[in-house]
Amino acid sequence: MSDNQPVYDDKVKKVLEMLKFKTREEVAEELEYKNWRSLDMFMRRKNFTYDSQEGQYIPVHTRVEKLNRDPKNYAPAKVVSIITAFEEADMDPMLVAKQEGFIDHKEMAEYMKNKSYEWNAYKNNYVKTVGKVEDVADRPQEAIGKKMEEGIDEYLPFLRFLYEKRDEVYQLLSGTKEDGKIPRYALPGLVRTKAIYMSDMIAKLAGEFSREKNVTQREIMEAALVEYLQKYGFKREIEALLKNQ
Repeated sequence: MSDNQPVYDDKVKKVLEMLKFKTREEVAEELEYKNWRSLDMFMRRKNFTYDSQEGQYIPVHTRVEKLNRDPKNYAPAKVVSIITAFEEADMDPMLVAKQEGFIDHKEMAEYMKNKSYEWNAYKNNYVKTVGKVEDVADRPQEAIGKKMEEGIDEYLPFLRFLYEKRDEVYQLLSGTKEDGKIPRYALPGLVRTKAIYMSDMIAKLAGEFSREKNVTQREIMEAALVEYLQKYGFKREIEALLKNQ
């Protein structure tokens, strides 16, 4: 192997994959490099250089070919047409697929893959595939499983975060708390009468809820106001209030 041949080890592959969806700065931070320059130094040692137009690292020996090159150059006419269409802001993939004669965007994506182009989420367009194209069918099942595990590793922190916040996520999606308990707050201060005007239908629902759930209308209103204020800008003030109860 020549000295300037790129080294495709697991970490290099992970960097190349992450750059399809993130900026170089974001990748460097997520992989715990001091900054993007440190990441750059690592990739240079692996014989890669950063292409700012494509937002991706490319092998050093292709640098001359890549510099100042439009990704549409030397591409088939249909590929050029698809890439050009996505250069318009907020272009609908399904619409582009129909315009280019495909059944749907999945068939178009498969066509682009066969032409060595892949979707880049950061650029919102197709770019030339970087690196080696491997035939998955010829790879041992064990190797495929290992590759899947490596891909999942990237999402484990986010999945762990969702699991830890599962109650809040459930409540957000369903509108109810998982345990079905109605929040009650012991609020400091004197009890005062406050006349408010509201829809008679809401007032009726509040009364029905009060009877069905065996909770006072005062508790309903106080809990509703506490959660409303927390959600829309008064979180610190409400937390301080609850600490002083």
